[in-house]
Amino acid sequence: MGPEIERGWMEQRRHERIATTLKVSYRLLDEKEKAASLDHPHYQQTTAEKLPQLAQKSHAYHAVTRDISEGGLSIMGERPFVDGSHVEVHLQLPQYKGPLKILAVVSRASSFFELGKTVYSAGLKLVALNSDDMKRLGNFLLAEKLRQQATGK
Repeated sequence: MGPEIERGWMEQRRHERIATTLKVSYRLLDEKEKAASLDHPHYQQTTAEKLPQLAQKSHAYHAVTRDISEGGLSIMGERPFVDGSHVEVHLQLPQYKGPLKILAVVSRASSFFELGKTVYSAGLKLVALNSDDMKRLGNFLLAEKLRQQATGK
C-alpha cells in the first residue's frame, strides 16, 4: 500500500491563497444595492472606465488583507463583519492604476483582541469581478508568488 495523502483544509481550497498585506476600502451593501450592483454593466463588461458610476454616497471603511486568491480574500479591520453580508471592496494593487472593484460576500467573520484593541477579520468570497480586473488580479498573484519564492518568504 502506498503512502496516504493527508487531506487538510488547505487542499480543499479551489484557489491558492497568497499571503500579502494590501490596503483596501469597503462598504456594506443593503439588499437593494446588492441587486443593483450585480446588475451593473461593470460586472458584465470588460472596461474599467465604468468604475465611477459604481461609487455610492455611503461610508467606506478601511482594512488590510492577510491573504488573497482568485476566489476570495481575508481582511482585517476595526469594524465588525457579519456572516452572509455583501460588501463592495476597492483593492489597490501595487503598480496598477486604479483599484479593482470587487463584490464579495462575508463567508467567515471573527474577532480577536490584540495590543489593547479588538481586531475584526473576515473571509470574503468573490461574487463578481469584471474580466479586466480578474486578469489584473491573476497577474498580480502570479508575480507575488514568484517574488515570494525568490525571496524565500
